[in-house]
Parts: sequence; C-alpha cells; structure tokens
Amino acid sequence: PVNAVQIRNGQASILYSRCITCGKCVKSCPQHAMVAIDSKDKVRDLLKNSRKVIAVLDPSFVVSFYPYTYSKIAGALNMLGFWKIWEAARGAYELSSRVAEFIKKNNSKTYMSSACPAFVSMIEKHYPELTGNLLPFVSPMIATGRIIRQKYRESDVSIIFIGPCVAKKAEAEDPQFEGIIDCVLTFDELKGLFLENKIEIEDAAESEFDSGYCGRGRLFSLQASWLQLFKSGNLINEDECIYVSSDRECLKLIDSVSKGRISARFADSMICSGCIEGPRIDSKLSHYERVDRIHEYFENCSESEIDAGIQADLSRSFRNRRRILPYPSEEDIKKVLQQTNKFKKEDELNCGACGYNTCREKAIAVVQGIAEVEMCLPYLLSKKTMLFEQLSQKYREISILKDELETIIESSYDGLAVTDGNGKVLMTNKSLLKMTGCDTSSNLIKEMEDSGIVFPSSTLLALKEKRRVSFMQETPSGSKYLETCTPVLDDKGNIERVVINVRDIDALTKLRQQIEETMKLEKYHLKSGRTIDKFGFECDNIVANSIEFGRVLQIAGNVAAVDSTILLLGESGVGKDIVAKFIHKLSKRTNKPLIKIDCGAIPENLIESELFGYETGAFTGAKNRGKPGLIELADKGTLFLDEIGELPLNLQVKLLTVIQDRKLMRIGGTSEKEIDVRIIAATNRDLEKMVKKGQFRADLYYRLNVVPIEIPPLRDRRSDILPLCYHFMDIFNKKYGCSKELTKSAERVLYQYGWPGNVRELENVVERLVVTSGNNVIDDSDLPVFLLHEGGDPDTKIKVDEIIPIREASEIVEKELIQKAYEKYGTTYEMAQALGVNQSTVVRKIQKYIRNNALRHN
Repeated sequence: PVNAVQIRNGQASILYSRCITCGKCVKSCPQHAMVAIDSKDKVRDLLKNSRKVIAVLDPSFVVSFYPYTYSKIAGALNMLGFWKIWEAARGAYELSSRVAEFIKKNNSKTYMSSACPAFVSMIEKHYPELTGNLLPFVSPMIATGRIIRQKYRESDVSIIFIGPCVAKKAEAEDPQFEGIIDCVLTFDELKGLFLENKIEIEDAAESEFDSGYCGRGRLFSLQASWLQLFKSGNLINEDECIYVSSDRECLKLIDSVSKGRISARFADSMICSGCIEGPRIDSKLSHYERVDRIHEYFENCSESEIDAGIQADLSRSFRNRRRILPYPSEEDIKKVLQQTNKFKKEDELNCGACGYNTCREKAIAVVQGIAEVEMCLPYLLSKKTMLFEQLSQKYREISILKDELETIIESSYDGLAVTDGNGKVLMTNKSLLKMTGCDTSSNLIKEMEDSGIVFPSSTLLALKEKRRVSFMQETPSGSKYLETCTPVLDDKGNIERVVINVRDIDALTKLRQQIEETMKLEKYHLKSGRTIDKFGFECDNIVANSIEFGRVLQIAGNVAAVDSTILLLGESGVGKDIVAKFIHKLSKRTNKPLIKIDCGAIPENLIESELFGYETGAFTGAKNRGKPGLIELADKGTLFLDEIGELPLNLQVKLLTVIQDRKLMRIGGTSEKEIDVRIIAATNRDLEKMVKKGQFRADLYYRLNVVPIEIPPLRDRRSDILPLCYHFMDIFNKKYGCSKELTKSAERVLYQYGWPGNVRELENVVERLVVTSGNNVIDDSDLPVFLLHEGGDPDTKIKVDEIIPIREASEIVEKELIQKAYEKYGTTYEMAQALGVNQSTVVRKIQKYIRNNALRHN
C-alpha cells in the first residue's frame, strides 16, 4: 500500500525506509520470493538456555490450530518447554478502559487506533503529520509484555509472542520497547517447532492459561476489535466510533482525517481484516468460520478473577520516520508515460497490474528509481504481441526450410546421415537404413563399430583426420556400398557435424544393367513394330495392371451401384472375394455389413441353422433365446455366398425363396421376416454342367446368374504377375522388417510360371522368398525349383533314373537347356530371354558346354 518494493532489472527488493512490515508482499508473491525473518533459531536458544520462558498467544491462535482446543495447545507449549502460557488478550483488556478514558477526556479531534503496528508504521513513515491523531498507547502485545515484566519483575524471564503478524517482529525491535518482547514467532514457525520435536497436539495434556482475567480481550483479533472491548463496560458510545480494515480503507481514512472530514471521536483501524486474516495465519477456514471459532473460544474459555494488583505503564510515543523521495517534474512524468504508449489521458488505463493505483503514480515511481517501465502490463502485452509475431514469422520460415530439407534428405536415393562432432548420430534417412540394415538405436558410431555393425568406420576416421574419407563397406547380408564422410568445420576449425553419404554399389550395377536391357528392348520393339498395352487400376489391396482384370473391375464397378444379383466365376485363388469386397465398397450399402458365407466350409448338418437361424427350442442344444442366421445378419447389407456350388440341394430351395421373396423363416419359426439384402455368389465349379447333371437347381442358377462376371486365371493376365509380386513383397517387407528386392532374371521366372494356384499361390511364394532368402537381392537361384519348369510340375519334364549329386544333375539339365535354346534361337539375347537369365550368362554357358567362341552365334 505504500510502494516499498523497488524493482531493478526485473528483481524486487524491499525499501526498508518505506516498508511498514504489513506482510502483504509475503502473502501475495506467487514465487514466494519474499519471506519473513525466521525466528526459530532464537526461540530454540531461549528455550535451551532460559529457565523461565513465557509464551504470549495472540487470540487468533484458535483459528490457525483448529480443530484443537486452547487447553491442548497450551499443553503442547508446555511440552515444548515454555514455563508459563499467557494470552495477549490480557493486554487488550487492560488497554480498553485506559483508551476509553483517554478518548472521553480528549474529544477535540479524531483519534486512530495504535494497536496495529503496520498502521502505526504507515503513519510514522508516510504521514508523520498525523502522529498526533494516533492513540498514545502501546499494542496489546507490548501491553501484555509490560504486565508480565511487572508481575515477574524479580525473576529473569524471557517473553516470546506468538501470532499471525509479520509487523510484530519489527514492533518488538522498536528502541522504545527494548527488553519487553524477546522474540516474535509466527504460527507456522511454531508448527515447525512442534514437528521438529515430534510433538502431537492431540496427545498433549490439557492445560490452562496463566494470564488471568482477559474478558472480551479474546475478541481483539476480529474486525472492530476496540468496539468489542468498549461494549463490556459501556465505555464509549458505539455511534462515536468507526472501524476501518484493509489497506485501501486505511488510506481513505488517512485522507479524510488529514482533511478534517471525520466527526467520529475514534477510528478503529487495521491494515488486515482483523488478525484472523494476518499474513501468517496459516488456516484453510473461511473468514466467517474463523469469526465463529473466535466467538466459540471467547464463550468456552475458563475465566480467572480480575487481578487489580498489576499497574503497568501502557503509554508510548511516536516519531517522524519519513524519508522523502524527490518529486519529478511534469516533463519527466510525460516522458515515462510516452515510453509505454500513453500519449493522451485516455491511454492511461489505470489497470493496477503494475501494483500502482494509476499510470501516473507508476511513472512517478519510475523517475524516483523504485519502479521500471517494463512493469506496465499493457505495454508488455503489446511488446510481447509484436515480438511473438516476429518470432512466429521467423519460426514459420525456419519450419518451411526444415521441412524442405527433411523432404530432400528423405527423398534422396542415396543413404544420408548426420553426426555431431562426437560421432553421435543426429539424423538418418530411410534409404540408409534400408541399404545398410544398420540399427542406429545406440546413436554412437563408436559403439556401432565396436559391435561390428560398421567396420571400419569412415566417420571416426574423418573425425580424427578432419578430412573427407571414403570407404567400401559390406553389410552382413553381402551387399556392398560406398560410404563417404565429409566433416563440417566451424570458424575455429573444430568439427561441428559429419555428413555421411552412402551409395549402393549393387543397386548401381543393377541399374546399369537395367538401362542396357531397356535400350535393347526398345530397339527390339522398334524393329518388330510391337506396342505395349497397359491397363492400370489400384484400389486399396486390389492390384490390376492387365486389360483382362481391368475389364472385370470395370464391369463390377458398373453393377455395384444397383442391387442386381452377381455371380463370380473363376478358378480357386483368382480373387473372387476381393472382387466381392470391391463391389460392396462401391455400392450404396458400403456402410452396412458384408457377410461372407463359405458354403463348402460349414458342415452339412449345421449349414441350415447357420444360414437361416433358429428359434428357441427348435432342436436339442439350441440356445434359449434363439439365434439369427448369417443371412439375417446381412440385412440392409451384402451377402457373399462363396463356393455356392457346394450348397446342399435341400437348402437351395430355401435360398431361392430368400432371393425371390426377400423373406426368410428361422428353423422352428412360425412367421417369415422380410430381408433387404444384396446377393453376390461365387464358385469355381461349372454350375451349368451341374444343372444338367441334377446337382444344382436350375431355378436357383438362373436367379444367381443375373450378372455373371468371369475372373480370368493369373496365367491369362500375365501383366498382373509382377505388380502383384511387388505388392506382396512390399507387404511382407513391412511385416517382417526386411528390404528384399527381385533381380530381372527372378522377375522373368516368376512371369513365365503358369501359377495354377493363381494369386493365392503367388502370395505364398513371395512370403516364402522374403522369409527364407539370405540376401536382400533375390536372384533366380533363390527361387524354388518348381518355378523353373512351365506348369509347375518338374516330374512332367525331367525323369530321374538314379541318384546323383545335385550339382552334377543341375549341370546336366543346364547343358541340355543351353543346347536346345542354341538350336532354337538365332541370338544370345533371345536365348537369355527364353531361359530367364542375363545375356552375359548365356554367353558363358555356351563357351562352357558348346563352343569356345560363343560370340560367333550371331
């Protein structure tokens, strides 16, 4: 309330010449930077070295130590080592009659209470011209101390006051009160001493106070405390008194008294809203609960007889302790206001966020050196907004650059990595991990070298020699790559970063071969006049590169929007269930269930109950509540009947009823239920022949055969083979954490194979290659033997008469194939294409088995 905090470079300090020790800064500081002087050490020393130590308790102790009774607290103080326990209420009671008598005799002006030491300090330091309006009496604490000194004047006693007020610590050290109060302890400090000495209040023996009669003095910690005391003997009329609590109201009172606008004879003034709201009260009770506790204490506390034999001096004097700060000129104030964007009176918001009532007051404090311009919150907010916008713009620019750099690094075909000057990996791209298969979880190149993941490390050599270093490295799987490490130096020549570039030598060699073969293939097509047709289509897990399968999907897409019944025909494994899901996804029922029923997988004795469901008690073992069938579960959705040719004849009639009438009846049921379902059927059998043989109902066949879609086998749509291979390889690479690839020769073998098991067989073969191949690059030598023979059955092509070593048998077969190809084709390129190997391999085999000069063969 008196601007006693000085701010310099954002740090707060107390101006003791202006501080009134009200404790507001201690109570309100969110950082707990302001603390009151700790008196526990002094109390420990007094209790240890003094035989007779008297505790003086402020009446508000019952609030701080709630729910314990006053007698328990007195007993705990005895356990701590106190000789006598007094109440400060005794001093308040003794003061009441003397103050009332003084006011009656001196009615020429308004007197203000001197019980609150913070209020007295504010008058002495900031309004000394009003010291004559202060009552010339000590506070209840000093009054109680003087009474104790008078009573035990022949004993060497020490007095410790215990209360919630920080200002009491300064009051006890006032020179005119020297030797009265030896130490002031706050309630929270007392609780700390109890904790140190392991004193539990609830376990303490009950004890009474030694202070004698206190009367209404026990109400002194409430607002209007003097008025409570005056009531006890009708000392002063209540209408002649006013009471003021809180620092702001005290300032208003001072202003009114200085201007002579108060007619009351006495003003009861306190900086706090009573001692029950003191800065160190340490209580979770509300204000009104605290008031109740004080009244309860007043009513229930036992009372002693009035001791009229003690007459102590309770008067005091006041002095001028003002320190005047230089008042700035109007021009200096204006300059400070303009610094915070306050050029007109309307700009002065007077928000009080700086701690001053008005912007002008704060500007004056800035000139006086006790405040800073940056304390203005609106000014800081505008400055913060401007700085935030600048930082946001810079951050956006940096983020864009960072994203661009990361995109460039990730999109690089070469493997890239960056380490710091200590060899710690900071970042890598996917190409590096895929290429080298290195685990960078350790993040340290030295640990990777020690564990044999990278050896020798070109990064460590680059760090040591501070120059660019290149090494040929080989992975555990046998792949080779070129590693180049470039150190980045700072201005002092120290290495800040090392940029690592890795190039896959095998991939470069393969790329060169592919380019050469592509160029030859282009020449071949130009000479033969052939064209390559493509039909590309992809949707989720559907891979379609052939015209044949593309037409299937086109028809399926056309009929998906309507509810016509569809019959999918094709060999096992061609993807009938995939096409069914594709149709459902494109239909209007996409958000409804797709129920698949494998008619060949359900036992014949269960298929009826599974399809049509049953009612309660329909047969032995039926559920009590019945069960809906799969057809019923597909209501509003799509019903996919796979392997429809396996459905028993007796159930074909019921299924026909469902398709025709859109109704079904559960087993054991008595009523039909309407069903809204779209039918898709699939089979790998010739239903038309089955109808002629009486194995399938003709009427059901014609109901299902509304829109027949025949899916060609994989051998009839070979342009789908390689896209499917890479589709499945990508799936299994991710699943098993691999990075396998196919060579061109392996691709030719897979392309030429007949795939009798269709897509399902192809998927299984690719998974087998991914998990069993030891190298990241899968060559034709890694493929299963049966793939090398058209039709997939090696026994139809090769006859084994006796057991010989496999290597010798392979050479025999290889020689025979080379001879037949040599006789059939005119060029080594055509031979290589037919045999599914590289041209260079064909040349070597001709030189080995037929003739030395293979190049003469065209």
